[in-house]
Amino acid sequence: MRFNVAGLLKAPTGEAREYDIDGVVLVDDEDMRVIEPVRGRVLLIREPTGVLAEGRLATRIATRCSRCLEPVEIDVAFDIEESFRPTVLIPGGPPVVRSEDDDRATLIDETHTLDLTEVVGQAIILASPMRPLCRADCPGLCPTCGHQLSKGPCACEPEPDRRWDALRELIESEG
Repeated sequence: MRFNVAGLLKAPTGEAREYDIDGVVLVDDEDMRVIEPVRGRVLLIREPTGVLAEGRLATRIATRCSRCLEPVEIDVAFDIEESFRPTVLIPGGPPVVRSEDDDRATLIDETHTLDLTEVVGQAIILASPMRPLCRADCPGLCPTCGHQLSKGPCACEPEPDRRWDALRELIESEG
C-alpha cells in the first residue's frame, strides 16, 4: 500500500487522486491476524503541509471468542483519515524540519512514497471488537472446571450467591 505522491506534492492544494486498495497487512497483535487482503478505496488529497489520506476499507480477521476461546473469523470495516507530511521538499529540495512528535508512520519518505501500511494496521486493531464472540449467545466456559458450556452442562455444583448470605442466615436463625 505504497504510493508515489511526487506529482501530488507538486499540485495545488485541494488536488486529489483516488486509488483502489487490495493488499496484505500484517498486524502486530498476538491475539489476532488478518486473513484476507484489505480492500477498498482511498482518496489522497493535497494539503498545504502534505497529503491527506482518507478512505473506507475492509478485511477479515481471525481471533478467539472472548467467552469460550474457540477460533472465530470476523469481518472488519473501517475508515482511515490521516495526514502525511513530506520529509524533503519537491523537487529534490532540502529536508523538511520535523519535530520529535512526528509519527514516523505518517511521513512521506525521501523518494516521495506514502506508505499506508502502518496506518491501516493500526486502524484494523482499533476497529476490531474488544470482546469478539463466536455467536451472540455463547455461554462461555464454566468458571470452576473450564468445561465449554456450548457442548452441554458440566458436572459442577453451582456455588451459592454470596449476596444472599445475610437472608439465608436470617431464615436459618428463625427456622
